[in-house]
This record gives sequence, C-alpha cells and structure tokens, in this order.
Amino acid sequence: MEGGVRTTYLRVYAPLRNETYTSLFSLNGAIREKLNEHHEKNFQRKSFSRKERFEGQEKALLKPLPETRYIIKYYTKGKIQSNYHIVLGEDWHFYSVPYRYIGSKVTVIYWTDIVEIYSDNKRIALHKRSYKKHGYTTVAEHRPPNHQHMYDSSLWNPEDYITKAEKYGTATVEYFQKVMDSKLVIDQSYQSCQGLLRLAVLYPDRIENACRRALKGHRFNYMVIKNIIDNKMDLLENDNDRKSQYSIPAHENIRGADEYR
Repeated sequence: MEGGVRTTYLRVYAPLRNETYTSLFSLNGAIREKLNEHHEKNFQRKSFSRKERFEGQEKALLKPLPETRYIIKYYTKGKIQSNYHIVLGEDWHFYSVPYRYIGSKVTVIYWTDIVEIYSDNKRIALHKRSYKKHGYTTVAEHRPPNHQHMYDSSLWNPEDYITKAEKYGTATVEYFQKVMDSKLVIDQSYQSCQGLLRLAVLYPDRIENACRRALKGHRFNYMVIKNIIDNKMDLLENDNDRKSQYSIPAHENIRGADEYR
C-alpha cells in the first residue's frame, strides 16, 4: 500500500504539482493522462507494462459489474404488536404484517427505499419505506377478517362520524376531521373516532369545550380529549367564558384618565 502511494506521488502528483488548472474537468484529464503513462510504462527489469499484463492475462477473467449499485442494508429485531404492526424505531413508522404473526419475534431488513420483515428466515411482508413519524403503512390483506369487514362496512364511513359529531357542535366536527386527516391508515383514525364518540356519549355537555380546547394544540387523537376531560380542563374553558361575560357597568362614580393628569 505504501509503495503504491509513493508510486502515485512520483508519477502523478509530482509532474503536475506546478501546473495550474481552471476546472476540475481539466485537472482530471491531466491526472488520467499521467495514469495512462504509468500503466504503459514497463515494470523495472521487465519487458512488459501493467497495461499489457492486464489485457493479456487478467481482463478475460473479469466478470461483468453488477447491474445495480451496492446497497447498504440495516438489520434490527422486533416483535409484532397486537395491532399486527411493527415499528421501525429509526423512523418511528409502523408497518403491517399478516395478523397471524401477532406476538412473533421477527427480523427487519431495511434500506433507503424498502422494508422487509422476516419470520424464521421467511419473508412475510414487504413495504416501501416511509419516513413519516408515527405514521402507518398497512396492507389490506394483513388485517384480521373482522377488521376487514369493519373496514368495508358503512360503519367505517367517515361521513357517519362527521354526522354524529355535528350533534355536539362545530368544534367537535372540526376535531373529528383533523383526527381523520392526521392518520395515514384509515383503521387508525376510525379507532380514535370510535373512542371520541364514546367520550361524547359519556360527557355530552363537555365534549364540545374539550374539542375547542384541543384544537389549540398540534396533536389530534383520542388521548388528547380524554386527558382534557379527566383533568377537567374543559371546565376551565367554561369558567373563562363566564368571566368574560361579566363587566362593570358605566356610571358617574367611575373616574377616567383625566383624574390622573
């Protein structure tokens, strides 16, 4: 290795060190010219050059280069969650596998564009990689039959949820819509909406204020509303509204700015 560096220095760098080049293209051309001279120069005390040896003995033995570039692949382990998804921690994105593998330990192989999931050296899922944090990539065939049935039935119609939300107020409708828009997988958004409807039934007088308060934030899911209701933060919203309704009536005993000049 050190001998090769020394040879390159003497036969490429040294002859060019005092030259001036105005572009990378011209510099590379000069380097290529010196390399060709180096390859065509006979070995010391030999009657052949590096180029002659390569073309006469080695070139015919070379195999074609791969058609695709080498890809660096990454490996990690994981366990299939009860929602038949596994999380890729590097991106914090969830990928589905066939539901029958729930609870299984798997190997995940991934690179720039693809995520593969293996169980006992058998590939059970293949996905295009997504970099959206907390997102879901789900294949319909991976769902359990009951989930697929719910997905296909009218119960999973987004318009039904919006219609039910209208009963409680405009803030509730807007929050339901944001929940649906924030999810990549329809199953995930509808699960949140089902939970929200249960809260609305339990707290019909509070759900609207809870949603109004939650709309001021940046996260839209079931737990946000549940935490607001559990901690009675929606009631604080009511208190502030009531306080804003009170005002001191104007009368002659109130001193104005002129009194303080």
